[in-house]
Amino acid sequence: MRLHRMLSLVIVAGLLAFASGIPCETQTSNSELNMSLNKNLLRSLETQEGLPNPSVHLALRLSNFHNLAKESEHLNKLKNDLHNDIQSSLSNSQSVVGLLSLYTLALKSSCYDLNTITFTVGERSETLLIHLKNQMEQEKEHITSSRRPLTNYYQYSLGVLALCVSGIRVNHHVSNKLIKAADHEQFKQGDTESTDTYAMAGTLQCVKDAGSHMQNATELDTVLSKIQQKLLASRRNDGHIGNEFSTGLAVQALLAMGAPFQSVLPRWEAMRTDARNNRYHNAMAISQVLPWQRQLSGLTAPGQLGYLSRRLGADH
Repeated sequence: MRLHRMLSLVIVAGLLAFASGIPCETQTSNSELNMSLNKNLLRSLETQEGLPNPSVHLALRLSNFHNLAKESEHLNKLKNDLHNDIQSSLSNSQSVVGLLSLYTLALKSSCYDLNTITFTVGERSETLLIHLKNQMEQEKEHITSSRRPLTNYYQYSLGVLALCVSGIRVNHHVSNKLIKAADHEQFKQGDTESTDTYAMAGTLQCVKDAGSHMQNATELDTVLSKIQQKLLASRRNDGHIGNEFSTGLAVQALLAMGAPFQSVLPRWEAMRTDARNNRYHNAMAISQVLPWQRQLSGLTAPGQLGYLSRRLGADH
């Protein structure tokens, strides 16, 4: 349950910048809503139980409004409490690719030097990114032998994203497993297709943009198109994609893959309505929508800036 909460949809929330053209009064309204959500998320740090949540930290860093003292305090907790928890899992040979990916993204959002973060297994000390690459290799090998990851394809996609935005070339065989899974429609929860996993698999756009999958670029393009189609097929009459808590992730995946902003405007209106009606009432739900509101209140330049590597690079 702890890991499930941390693997909230905030992972790619706020990773894009959108085309301008929204009226000024709407921008002002968005800014006020963004500030309110930000304050609620900061308050949640004071009542937070258990381990510090890297998803919350990532959302705070991608917001327009900052309390640097609280963010710094939370970062220190991540580097101590969460770090020790991951260290324990690695020492016990547990697969923690999702949590390790979130930790990577949270540190990167604070411009932290990832090469200074290490874990020790046995008597060997390796950097965070080496451990993440090793975990992804283990997941890939398990797919080869068992036709499924050790964890799930959501976490596997998250690992691809964390490596990609950290400037690590994603192994062709690693990305190919995700491509094949999407092509063969293996993203399911029980008998139902998982909107969240299809959206997270949109992180393959980062691999494409980085030029890391050149052996079969046509196949990658085809799968990205299929992911778009799956997400669009999940649209509901009330404006959401999948459900209220999947919409932000799905919308940003669509935009990252080239969908025009106007085509997802009804989804944004649905999320804004949810936010005003206090549907996002806990820290993880706020973490999902806060960075998205940041983009709509900031509206910097026309066009799409892409996934986290560009968004965080613009913030540093």
